[in-house]
Amino acid sequence: MSGPVFARAATVYNISAGRPFLDALALGILDRYGADPQMLAGVQVMLPTRRACRALSDAFLRVTHGEPVLLPVMTPIGDIEEDELGFLAAEEPAVAEALHLPPAIPPLRRQTLLSRLIMAGDENVSPAHAALLARELARFLDEAQTERLDFADLNRIVPDRYAGHWQETLEFLKIVTENWPAILLEQGCIDPAERRNRLIASQIALWRESNPETPIIAAGSTGSIPATADLLCCVATLPQGAVVLPGLDRSLDNQSRDALSPSHPQF
Repeated sequence: MSGPVFARAATVYNISAGRPFLDALALGILDRYGADPQMLAGVQVMLPTRRACRALSDAFLRVTHGEPVLLPVMTPIGDIEEDELGFLAAEEPAVAEALHLPPAIPPLRRQTLLSRLIMAGDENVSPAHAALLARELARFLDEAQTERLDFADLNRIVPDRYAGHWQETLEFLKIVTENWPAILLEQGCIDPAERRNRLIASQIALWRESNPETPIIAAGSTGSIPATADLLCCVATLPQGAVVLPGLDRSLDNQSRDALSPSHPQF
């Protein structure tokens, strides 16, 4: 890993785009913590997905030429679950409370319930078409909750003078905005994206109240969604925290960097 990206953020590092990211990450972790196997096993590495966690395990095998090594704890940020926070629950009330969240509603059950809602609102919709619409509604739910958007703002997105088709869309979306929360309550579940947001928020609250004694590394994520961005900011400020960015362009001047839009990967 190269040195800090900015002098004022000594816990933010960059692996250049020309290097294999996971191999470089594994080498950097071994270089810093590998001399003490117990220390290495106590390191927590947070990666974007479970697939990335498996790939990092393979990278450790490559860089050690197959020699046995105690691996760090690897956690996927994208689909964080209770068992990845469970070791904290016995000592930290904030996390224990979060772990009593309702379960995430299974995808098939969610699609079935949304399909029934759609058909109840329009008797001319066939079950097959309702299933397709339900899938799109579920995707809409995930995207809105991932971005932490408020459904109450839907009416203000498009001015009234453009409202012909939009009003029809709003009526359709009322299936979610007016009926879905009550159905989730009846089912004893919450949506997956909302549950992930709450678990990440609980992890952040825990670390801010009591700094972890072991190293925490968040690697490979650019914080493209709000909850993940909050997590990266928290990790970067921990005494033993480090954020490792993938392929940050360090040659950008200030003017170019300021001109980047939020949708740009370098933002």
